[in-house]
Amino acid sequence: MEKRDIELVRALQNEEIFLTERPFHEAASLLGWTVKEVLERVRALKEEGVIRRFGAALTPRNAGFKSNSMIAWDVVDTRAEEAGSLMSEHPRVSHCYIRPRFEGFPFNIYTMVHGSSPVDLARIIDELSVLAVSSSYRALHSLKEFKKSSPVYYPKALEPENA
Repeated sequence: MEKRDIELVRALQNEEIFLTERPFHEAASLLGWTVKEVLERVRALKEEGVIRRFGAALTPRNAGFKSNSMIAWDVVDTRAEEAGSLMSEHPRVSHCYIRPRFEGFPFNIYTMVHGSSPVDLARIIDELSVLAVSSSYRALHSLKEFKKSSPVYYPKALEPENA
């Protein structure tokens, strides 16, 4: 990686630009580049596979969701793909996966569901049950939310002093 690309990656993972409307403009400002330069270089790094994606991480509690639950569903295997697609489109589902069943744990679809209260969460689970055509599920309610962190590439702290 060229020094200029490393500076760009550092700017793009800067926490101060995460909550802005125009993060690439903020990165350009931090670097003293034009927005066009930032976007062109980001496109090139993405095409090279250096950058895979950009995304936002949202903490459910900070977004007002006080009741969160992983729901493990037992859905007929021949309907799993269709049910998973339908459930994943629900606005309160942030994650939806099909997984193999395990002995003693017969569930094959997993959804992460977010509600504003236990009553709201129960209503959402009922809606998803209709979509899944299944009333066989296990709700694994969140008791505590741990801090999430993203990997940091090219931290300045690891750079040699004379670099």
